[in-house]
Amino acid sequence: MKIFHRAFSFAEVLLTITVIGVVAALTMPGIVNKHKKEVYVSQLAKSISQFEQMLQKIMVRAECTDMICTGLFNGATNSSEWNDRMDEEVNQSIKVIKTVRDGQAVMPRIRSVYLKPKDDYTSQMDWADPNGYKFITPDGAFYLVKSRQCEATPKSDTSIIKNFCADVIIDVNGERLPNQYGRDLFQFIVAQNGHLYPIYSLEYAIAVEGNEASKGALYWENNMDACIANIKNDYKVTSSKGIGCAARVMGRSWKMDY
Repeated sequence: MKIFHRAFSFAEVLLTITVIGVVAALTMPGIVNKHKKEVYVSQLAKSISQFEQMLQKIMVRAECTDMICTGLFNGATNSSEWNDRMDEEVNQSIKVIKTVRDGQAVMPRIRSVYLKPKDDYTSQMDWADPNGYKFITPDGAFYLVKSRQCEATPKSDTSIIKNFCADVIIDVNGERLPNQYGRDLFQFIVAQNGHLYPIYSLEYAIAVEGNEASKGALYWENNMDACIANIKNDYKVTSSKGIGCAARVMGRSWKMDY
């Protein structure tokens, strides 16, 4: 007995291919976007670790247990003496491919954008900022450091952060796009203990406002401008600078859920 197997018709094959194409067109953008976010988060964790390791090396060389003792941030950001000191310490502590001293912007003069809307450009910040000490590492991460001379925090008696030693902006992938706050651009402060704390994190808010900070606007969950506040349907928010997004990413178990 002969057994005959029915083959697919040409029309059925075309229909199947069309369905697969439609499904792929609908799902691929989401998959690509999810992957990009995972890459940004991974790069952020690496950049933070790299910067903190540099600070630890500086403290070891100075035989200090905190940044205040090292005197690294004693000078003003626009002073040549402070830039000289930063240049010396950075080059001894981490491999860099480019450094730019105070008074110059990094070239090319890249314009960065806020989280929402994407056509809202920053002004005198990060790459285009002529102030601050800047350096780029071999992995492409860009760091902008501005001294705050380890000023005492308003609530230094009750917070982990006793001193604001410096402001730091990190672009985790350098010149590559999107150069956008909340995606590849993030802002931190350097504390006296040699650690980076995100702007608008709970630790940062407590250092400024005290134990009630979790209810105030300096904590990202209460401030849409920081990184889209923790509200229902927050993805519908159309305006948010995103400079506090590192606080959201780290506070949400290293997830970029926005």
